[in-house]
Amino acid sequence: MRISRLTTIIILFCAASACCQAVNPYPQLEEKAHRFFTHNEWASAAAILDLMLEEKPDIPSTYGMAIVSNAMRNDTTSQMRLMQGALDHHIPFDSIFSQVKQWSFHLGKSHLYESFLKETRNAYPWMRRTINGNLLKYYTFRRNGAEMVTYSLIMLEGAPDNLDFLHSLASGYLLSGNESPGIDTYHRILSAHPDDYEAITALGNWYAQNGQPVKALEYLKRAYASRPTPYVGALIKQLSDMSRKAQL
Repeated sequence: MRISRLTTIIILFCAASACCQAVNPYPQLEEKAHRFFTHNEWASAAAILDLMLEEKPDIPSTYGMAIVSNAMRNDTTSQMRLMQGALDHHIPFDSIFSQVKQWSFHLGKSHLYESFLKETRNAYPWMRRTINGNLLKYYTFRRNGAEMVTYSLIMLEGAPDNLDFLHSLASGYLLSGNESPGIDTYHRILSAHPDDYEAITALGNWYAQNGQPVKALEYLKRAYASRPTPYVGALIKQLSDMSRKAQL
């Protein structure tokens, strides 16, 4: 009886050991995923990351890495499946966007993040405003003037007095060569926020660069009174000297 019981325990122990060996521990899966990702083996990386998510479905960075791996395979269906999985596990969508951005930029392929935002906007229209806001930040980072104007105007439809959106709009106009509406937008900002330092200095610099030293000095002196900096001080001195010489 005792021998039979001991034999049963040994058999159960061996069976348990075999099962444990058959399953890859999570750290090993994680190591493999990073190795495949680093060596651009996107199908293998995506497969291992799926296994990781089956075991731990509440880690945002895994979703981000998996979405980017599938983006490198042009697999939008899998990207949206992963997004839905994240939402099903109550992960904030901003966390997923942040992780996709991080891994896309890590690869030097920021357009993957842009494309993912647009695909997600199509799949989940209720996220539209948040996604448009993220796209505006992305285009501002890329200094894409035309898209900055497009998305600033979209965002201003829901918040016409938002200062950040107005600044993005003004900057976008100037970057895209539409100087007149850009300057008008800075004046619009000052009409509501007379002490806005960014708008004051932008106008001062623009007038200085476009041969209007009197107007430039008006704005630059206001800026210097609010926040004295060596650059603004030097520009004021330069323009003042130019004005005096012109009067001689």
